[in-house]
Amino acid sequence: MDLTQAGYWKAAINIGFTKILVLKILAGGSNHGYGILKELKSLTCGCCIPTLGTIYPILKELTRHGYAEVSENQQLKGAQKRRVYTLTPSGQEAYRVALDVWRSSIPYISRAIGGVDPGDGEGPAAGLSEDKL
Repeated sequence: MDLTQAGYWKAAINIGFTKILVLKILAGGSNHGYGILKELKSLTCGCCIPTLGTIYPILKELTRHGYAEVSENQQLKGAQKRRVYTLTPSGQEAYRVALDVWRSSIPYISRAIGGVDPGDGEGPAAGLSEDKL
C-alpha cells in the first residue's frame, strides 16, 4: 500500500463507486458483464475503470441476494451469446436507496475534503445552507 500513489486512491474510490454504477446501468436495462464495463468507462469518462474481475463478483453478489437475475446464453444486439443480468424489483429499490444516500452524502464529503462548499451555489450541493449541514 502506497498512499502517495494516485492509483491507490482511484482503487479505493472504485471499490465503493462501482457497485452503485452497476446498479445504475442495470436500472437502465439488461446488460452483460463486458457491456457493463464499457458503460462504466463511458459514464465516468475513464475515472472508474474496474476490471471484469471486479464486475463479475458484484453481479454474482447481486444475483445471490435477489437484486438481479441472470439469463444464460441470451443474445443482445447481434452479439455472441452471453450471460445477461437484469435488476429485480428489489434491485431497482436498492438502486433508488443507494442513489439517495450517495446524493445526500456528496455535498458533505466534498466540503470535508475542501471541495465544493454547500453554500457556494454550485455543484450538487447548490441550494444547501449552513443550517442544513
